[in-house]
Amino acid sequence: MNNYASSNMNEYNASTRPGSARPGSRFAPPVRNPENAEPWDQISDEHRNEINDCFHLFDMNKDEALDFSEFRYALQALGFSNLSRPDLIASFKSAARPRPGWTPLPSLPNQPPPQPAPGVVDLRLSREGFQAVAARYVAARDPREELLKTFALFDRGGKGVITVDDLRGVVKELGEDVPDNELHSMVEQFDVEGKGGVSREEFLGIFLDR
Repeated sequence: MNNYASSNMNEYNASTRPGSARPGSRFAPPVRNPENAEPWDQISDEHRNEINDCFHLFDMNKDEALDFSEFRYALQALGFSNLSRPDLIASFKSAARPRPGWTPLPSLPNQPPPQPAPGVVDLRLSREGFQAVAARYVAARDPREELLKTFALFDRGGKGVITVDDLRGVVKELGEDVPDNELHSMVEQFDVEGKGGVSREEFLGIFLDR
């Protein structure tokens, strides 16, 4: 893909985390040894940006920690709205810690004994904990889903192909000045069957067969 296509179809600003760096591609190729890598190192910089943005957005009281409700809404904002509550609770508890100052409730006469460990309501998830949990979900997601959503944004009218007219509209919206011959070249490069547009399968191949 030429420089324009690379910069406007799948390149985004990079975010960083201590001890971690990757090129700023949303659909970056897998790491060299994915089975040995942490989920945070398997996802793209754009996804890291989204995770960090969601943490800050839903950290309502700005204490650098999420309670369970904030955690649930943050994951929904990342596109994980179909997770079961037991799955959410298990993920939250796996990385959360007791809120500052938590102590077990005192024992009272004629009352059931208090829980010796903090319940979900008493747990808080740090930024690093949220990064780890959210990255695990993102890394397990089929990358084709997001690519197909991106394809639909380019495919004006749901024709099933991205045409030169589609690219021309995107270029106009972005305020870019790209000659028509370059737009035609972009389509012709990946339109293997010569049908006048890039199909879904060809679009996926641009990003996944690298």
